[in-house]
Amino acid sequence: METYKCTNCNHFYNPERGDKKHGIPAGTAFKDIPNDWRCPGCGSDKSKYKLDKPRPFPGYGPTFEKKD
Repeated sequence: METYKCTNCNHFYNPERGDKKHGIPAGTAFKDIPNDWRCPGCGSDKSKYKLDKPRPFPGYGPTFEKKD
């Protein structure tokens, strides 16, 4: 499942974990969270979250070998 990150405080919402403190059960997709849900880290509204697209660190991930 895709994770989402708050652009204000960098809190991550992971659908596999949900947000038990605020009544969001594990397995709830971000799009299915109520619009009045707030970021547990800073209180921002749901619109401040963006899809997290992790970037690989240099030296990690796919390697490209030179072919002679």
